[in-house]
Amino acid sequence: MEHSRFIIGLAITLLLTIATTPCHCKYHSKKVPLHQLKEKVTHLHFYLFDILSGTKPSAIEVARPNITTDKSATPFGSLYAIDDPLREGPETNSSIVGNARGLYLSASQDPADFTIVMYVDFGFTTGKFKGSSFSVFSRNPVAESPEREVAVVGGRGKFRLARGFAKVKTQYFNATNDKQNATEMKQKMANNTVALLMMIVVISLAMAFAEAKWAESIEAKKETKPSETVTNLQFYFHDTVSGKNPSAIRVAQAPDTEKSPTLFGALLMADDPLTERPDPDSKLVGRAQGLYGSSGQHELGLIMAMSFAFTDGTYNGSSISIFGKNPALNPVRELPVVGGTGMFRLARGYAIACTHWFDVSGDAIVGYNVTVIHWVYCMILCFSFLPFR
Repeated sequence: MEHSRFIIGLAITLLLTIATTPCHCKYHSKKVPLHQLKEKVTHLHFYLFDILSGTKPSAIEVARPNITTDKSATPFGSLYAIDDPLREGPETNSSIVGNARGLYLSASQDPADFTIVMYVDFGFTTGKFKGSSFSVFSRNPVAESPEREVAVVGGRGKFRLARGFAKVKTQYFNATNDKQNATEMKQKMANNTVALLMMIVVISLAMAFAEAKWAESIEAKKETKPSETVTNLQFYFHDTVSGKNPSAIRVAQAPDTEKSPTLFGALLMADDPLTERPDPDSKLVGRAQGLYGSSGQHELGLIMAMSFAFTDGTYNGSSISIFGKNPALNPVRELPVVGGTGMFRLARGYAIACTHWFDVSGDAIVGYNVTVIHWVYCMILCFSFLPFR
């Protein structure tokens, strides 16, 4: 009798479980119309403290290629992990409003054009922004000018679906370094403390929150909302891993990378020229700087996180950020454009890549056809800025 009751109870439990468990026969839902949500423009201003010296640095070197030494003109390929405090003012005792966590790396071979690429999450720990963050993925041309611009490509919490840009200005720099024979650019990545004033313009879904001293929100007015335009770009990407002066160098790898047929786990830093035509001696139009790594165990697949910066014509000084999977052996590939700077502020789009030439050494020339949707530059200036303090 007890056995029969147990069987009946088990059967009822199974029936209830089957009846209440959702069907997961598909990994996607049906397409539904997009509900247009109101967007809000938020201005943020704070100071980032990047500390590489002392017993408690907030930024540490985690990898570098074999060819980069302490005597290198630039620490090309050096990779740093950071947990930098964000403060309300430039004083070391001013209130902490959050932290910047992630990676940055030295992406330029030319000491006169010292550039880093940032992959950093800016998280906030006070007020109504607590638990929210935005993501910066962009090149930071440190030596280009006192004020630079980097791209905001996403966010979470109150900055969900965010896009925007950040104006960066060095407020304080301590170049104290025991290696007197190192160049100024090398010193900037050695023992020092840097305080950066960051002015952020973030466009995200409108959510109610209390104002703070370091933040100001305004509605995106219809009459000032910029129109969007579509730009097509075509150029050739030259990736050289062989020879005495490679443009891409390995900075890290897994213990078993050399045993892998796909070099799974290898991480490379690139400073690749972009030219108008396939000929390496054709007109230089920009440089691709950032990281790519082998992310496939059984077939060759790269994960790319690179900033394509342009140096010629209308788009001189502007850049686009590309982040995505690149199945390099496919004849045609597509990668997403997730952000940009300058003329390509708030950019989104896609890049079609096609291998033009490939050598057994690993050197390659790749043709790129990029479609970018971005705001008209002259109209985006309608948004007012908080003045630098």
